Amino acid sequence: MPTEVNVLIRSMRQLVPNPETSAILTAMGVSYWAYDPVAEELCWQRTDPTSVRGYRLAKLSIHKALHFYIQRDRTRFLQVISNAVEHGLSQTTRVTMKADGSYKSYDLVASRISGKPAFLIIGLMKECLPEAPVNAELPDILQNLSNVFISNASAVLITDTKGVVRSANRQFLKLFGISNAKQIIGRDARTIPNYIGKKLASAFTDILRSSLAVQGTLKLPQAAGEPVEVLYDLHPMALDNPNGGIIFAGELAANSMEISASEVLDAVPTPILVADLDSRRIKYANKAGRGELGLSARQIGTERLSDTLMSANDVRDLTLVLDKVGWDAGRVWQVQSHIGLKRHYRIRTCFIGKQSARQIVLEFLPVRLEKDKPGNEKAQNFFTRLLDMSFN
Repeated sequence: MPTEVNVLIRSMRQLVPNPETSAILTAMGVSYWAYDPVAEELCWQRTDPTSVRGYRLAKLSIHKALHFYIQRDRTRFLQVISNAVEHGLSQTTRVTMKADGSYKSYDLVASRISGKPAFLIIGLMKECLPEAPVNAELPDILQNLSNVFISNASAVLITDTKGVVRSANRQFLKLFGISNAKQIIGRDARTIPNYIGKKLASAFTDILRSSLAVQGTLKLPQAAGEPVEVLYDLHPMALDNPNGGIIFAGELAANSMEISASEVLDAVPTPILVADLDSRRIKYANKAGRGELGLSARQIGTERLSDTLMSANDVRDLTLVLDKVGWDAGRVWQVQSHIGLKRHYRIRTCFIGKQSARQIVLEFLPVRLEKDKPGNEKAQNFFTRLLDMSFN
């Protein structure tokens, strides 16, 4: 069953996004491959100096690809994919396949990734001698590279073996407040603390000295607001090879990804107000509330629900239900906006926090009169019946 055309090709280009990463993979002697279990297609990276990216991608149906494997290893390859689907990560497996006119042995490992229209299986393959021990490091390499390349949220910076910056993605530039990649490309990462911070510049010094992976956190100042915390990994990749390098991958810590309530509420297309139930004063209005109900910034904090929007009797009845029940799933009310328009809304409301704080949120949902007629009399009759009932 075919999926969207070239989805596998586009995914692989995300995994191997530029010549620098391709060179590092080549220096490590490994190639990326990916399998789309829905389209039943296999895609892999082939080094090509004539290409702008330094590599090309080949794609075949899984049925055709299996013919490149010797008979007994076809099942092994399918088992690698099956284990990745079932367990998330397979064990390293040795297979023999036909390449460049002769049979060669490769170690394979695969991992399942999500975040795509349909999940993909990605893997690494590394050529080896048939009698050599199975490469136990491949799963770790795959996981490290996956962490760097797969997540769109990752900020990625790549240097060569001397620490000179060769590539930085948009997320890195945005996270570090760098307006143009030219400000850091071609410069030694250890000498640009004004762009990447002293701690990260020092981390590059450490990794070039020890060739050991580095993990850590750093605080990045922001133009407005508190500094954000970044979790990062520095991965040394084949530093003993001229085409090797270092890959930085960083993401915002969970406590730095908090979204303010006002941002969320302003994204809601219906009016939302927060009011003090005792004084009836409006304490907050989201963007739709200010626009559709005609509330100005000056009125927030001084205007009362009963001044214009709703009648004093309506607010009184609503208060009775809130005090008795604690919430109201929504009756239909006539509301007069501050720009003179009268509309009917189903207003849902409840207390924020403890009922004793007397803070309520009101959501105004427009209704179609021909399907949901008001009015206040109908709502008030409901309140009368409701208040006559006994609530435990």
